[in-house]
Amino acid sequence: MCIRDRYNTQTAIALLRQHADYGHWYDIHKLQPKDISNTQTIAAMNPSAGSFYVNPRYQRHFWTCAVPFPEANSLFLIYSTFLNGHFKKFKPNVLEQCAHIIKAALQLHGEIIKKFRKTAINFHYEFNIRHLSQIFQGLLLAQPQQFQDPEKLVRLWIHESERIYGDRLVLPENLVDYKGIIADAVKKGFSKFNMSRFFQANNPESLIFCNFTQGLAGERNYDQMPGDKLSFYIVEALKEYNENYANMDLVLFEDALKHVCRITRIISSPSGHALLVGVGGSGKQSLTRLAAFICGYTTFSITISQSYNKNDLKTDLQNLYQKTGVKDEGILFLMTDSQITKEEFLVYINDLLSSGEIAELYTNDEKDAIVNQIRGKVKAEGIPDTKENCWNWFINKVKTNLHMALCFSPVGESFRRRARQFPALVNCTVIDWFQPWPQDALLSVSDNFIKNIEALGEPEVVNAVVKFMPFSFQIVDNASKQMLEQERRYIYTTPKSFLELIKLFTSMFQQKKNAIETNRERYENGLIKLQQTAEVVASLEEDLKIKQVEVELKKKEADEFAAKVGKEKEKVEGESNKANMEAEKCGIIQRDVEQQKSQTQKELDAALPLVEQAQSALNNISAKDFQTAKSFQQPPKGIPDVFAAVLFLMATIDPNVEVDSRTKKPKSTDWKSSLKLMKNPAEFKTRLMDFKELIDTNQVPPQNVSLARPLLALPEFTPEAMKTKSSAASGICEWVINIIQYYDVVQTVEPKRKALKEATDQLEAANNKLAEITEVVNHLKEELRVLEEEFDKAIQEKNAVVAEAERCQLRLSLAQRLVNALGAENERWGQSIIDLGKSLQVIVGNVLLSSAFVSYAGPFNKRFRDMLVNQHFIKFLKDNKIPCSPSPDPLMLLTDDAIKAQWNNQGLPSDSVSIENGTILTNSERYPLMIDPQLQGITWIKEKEKSNNLQITRSVSYTHLTLPTIYSVQISVVAVSLKKKNK
Repeated sequence: MCIRDRYNTQTAIALLRQHADYGHWYDIHKLQPKDISNTQTIAAMNPSAGSFYVNPRYQRHFWTCAVPFPEANSLFLIYSTFLNGHFKKFKPNVLEQCAHIIKAALQLHGEIIKKFRKTAINFHYEFNIRHLSQIFQGLLLAQPQQFQDPEKLVRLWIHESERIYGDRLVLPENLVDYKGIIADAVKKGFSKFNMSRFFQANNPESLIFCNFTQGLAGERNYDQMPGDKLSFYIVEALKEYNENYANMDLVLFEDALKHVCRITRIISSPSGHALLVGVGGSGKQSLTRLAAFICGYTTFSITISQSYNKNDLKTDLQNLYQKTGVKDEGILFLMTDSQITKEEFLVYINDLLSSGEIAELYTNDEKDAIVNQIRGKVKAEGIPDTKENCWNWFINKVKTNLHMALCFSPVGESFRRRARQFPALVNCTVIDWFQPWPQDALLSVSDNFIKNIEALGEPEVVNAVVKFMPFSFQIVDNASKQMLEQERRYIYTTPKSFLELIKLFTSMFQQKKNAIETNRERYENGLIKLQQTAEVVASLEEDLKIKQVEVELKKKEADEFAAKVGKEKEKVEGESNKANMEAEKCGIIQRDVEQQKSQTQKELDAALPLVEQAQSALNNISAKDFQTAKSFQQPPKGIPDVFAAVLFLMATIDPNVEVDSRTKKPKSTDWKSSLKLMKNPAEFKTRLMDFKELIDTNQVPPQNVSLARPLLALPEFTPEAMKTKSSAASGICEWVINIIQYYDVVQTVEPKRKALKEATDQLEAANNKLAEITEVVNHLKEELRVLEEEFDKAIQEKNAVVAEAERCQLRLSLAQRLVNALGAENERWGQSIIDLGKSLQVIVGNVLLSSAFVSYAGPFNKRFRDMLVNQHFIKFLKDNKIPCSPSPDPLMLLTDDAIKAQWNNQGLPSDSVSIENGTILTNSERYPLMIDPQLQGITWIKEKEKSNNLQITRSVSYTHLTLPTIYSVQISVVAVSLKKKNK
């Protein structure tokens, strides 16, 4: 049931009470009652767990019946029925052990109840039939092939009992008591078997059963894991996990291996949920991810943000149910106590753990959609596909495939409060209580990380550093207990703080070592530079003398070259002037030629329409027109004149025109001669079309045009007059008129064309002369260019020699000044190199002491800090011969007088405790939590970080802080006035 609200009521109980009182509920949508008939209510509660409050107005409707713990005979009958039914396939000697195991289990359960009583702190020390059933559930995993020996079955019972009882115990002392109880039970019930090796005080043999005894790829049978194979299989699984997912750098010591096996045992069974309880850094999450990988599950964890709420969790749970119930995927839902930002999250988690069916997770429509998705699978298993059967099949799949691992911390009241308000957190999970890391585990983890640090020194020193880590952890843990007794202040030392010490030592050692080596290298380089500078000064003096001689020689050569280049320039300038004059003349001639050419071309272009009209007239004459003209025996008046004009024009041009050899005139212009001219119309037409080219090339005799010109004056010699008589005669008439006009224009332009030709020839001659002069000038310029290049090269050489001499002079001056200024630093720098070398020799011990001080000393007062450092840490360093300063002091390594003075100026008090607090704060890699009742620390922080854009936020909630984006920009953030988390 849900927890009571602010009005001290529970909604579910109130609705049930309303039904019991009135027999109906109200429909909140229709605002009318709904009668609920033929319904009875059966309620059950645990009298020793959960909430004991029941509304008396509701309880009065019930008849109360107390159900006590069953009698031993009843329990024996129940469990013997299960075991005998399962083990009847086993060997008889194995089967006969079932009765003894049941008796021993009942006896052990009774002793556990007597010994481990429920208290306010150990609230989960409650053992009932559920725990007995879980033991026998583990026994039912045995298979005949693996369990041929009755002693092995007894070992399985011992293992399952320890998983159920021993793994829930809080203190190591309780675990020792449990070992004694079960050892007595085994001795009494199974005296013929030697089981003492599992319960001996020193180096007891490990007893582990799991389902991956043949590795990840082998057959999964629940069997005893050989002691020499456990580490190998889990390490191989870790390697494979790191190849597929984010790398986990785990140190798998013996306790870690056992926890992995315990988690795999829990989540391998249907509805198997694990409650892992341990302080921060104990490995709960990492080992859970590894165990899920071994089981073939996908690990899911919610991503918490400031806006993450119940609806987001509901959506995530719906996705998980879809994957596990519909898609049949195995998933491990990993949730930590820090992810429970709202207590209402646990309402869903409580339902998931107890029944697997979460109220209000799906609407009716969503349920129908899921049922439709799985209906085919339900039919395939031979189950009627009713809605109820489909939904039950879906929930059973979820129970089988969805497993939950809750990682909680026992520190504070939250765990106890949540377990009281949501009983399923304890009742429906198998608890694995992470005990404090044993000494060998701490040593193994320390060795794994410390051995990778280079330049720690001799193996003896490395081993001593490895031993210091668990030693300091244990010393601080003891001091924390003393602090609680004397000052009533809780200080927690967790594996996380142990790992942070190793991390801080690693980073601080590299940082300080690099700083010392860098400084020493600088001093050494400085001394070398001083020696080299003294040698360079002497060399520079000699070089400078040589350079001065070279400078004078180069100056002389450059002056001689300059005079020679000047003479060549004068010669080139004279020839260039001549070329320029010729170029001007050519320019004038070219302008005249262009002008004449343009005028001539303009007049010719104006005559082109005449040619086009003539050619157009010819194009309009068809072959039929010629045939018509040829058919005339006596042509109409005017037609013979047209063709006579053509005979005159074509004389000496067309071979079909007979001419007098003396006068070059046509012998006859009668109609017969005209018909001969038209013998081949196409050829005749082509000759007429080409007549323009003859005119352009001046191939038409002037006599031809003179003979034809009088005919143009005849009144009937017009295209219009001829068109009524003959189309051919009309076209030829128009051609004759236009071609003679074109001839007249060409003859008018001809003198201009001759003048243009003469000017063009004159321009060509001028250009040839200009080219000859230009060639001479270019040759001279090329010679001048070569001389100028040689001159520039000589000048560059002279300047380079001068610059080199000046540079030598400057280097000599600077070197002399440096030698004179740093002459007294030789001795001091040499001593600094010696001091830094000594610091490098003792850096291991100094950094080890400083990192332990920064990691652990913060919560303690001055008396305890001095006790930890002087009586324990320094004593260990000296006893184990770890190199350190004669009187090591963490503040000497981490601060200096300048830093302290700066802090004092920024408002930090000058007392030793405040300086120590400032040192811890500035050197810690974790976010510091300052207990600052006098506001001295916040005053100092404000002044110290104001240059880093300090942002101060005030939060009323411990769970969420509204912080700016501090990872994308370089700013400092301080959260002040943090309130204690509500209990």
